[in-house]
Amino acid sequence: MAEMLTVVARIRATKGNGDALAALLAEQAGVVRNAEPGCLAYRVHRSTRDPELFLFYETYVDDAAFELHCKAPYLAAYRQRRESEGLAAGPADVEVFRPLTG
Repeated sequence: MAEMLTVVARIRATKGNGDALAALLAEQAGVVRNAEPGCLAYRVHRSTRDPELFLFYETYVDDAAFELHCKAPYLAAYRQRRESEGLAAGPADVEVFRPLTG
């Protein structure tokens, strides 16, 4: 368990693009869950108070699984599409954590 990683990230849609970013994020979550056996959880949440704010919660079995995710061509394609369509108001704010308890 000590090798597991949890990633928490926040991203904001550009004004008026919350629904478009939500659709892209849901699509990406499905791709990750289907392609990465080392990804134990990949959930995207939308703020109930701010429809342009999103939070990711991801859990990977170890550093290698997270590295595989980071280098995946579909992640690069997602980021490129997000940028080319002007959906995000900036890069995601990402924090990586290791569990202290089980």
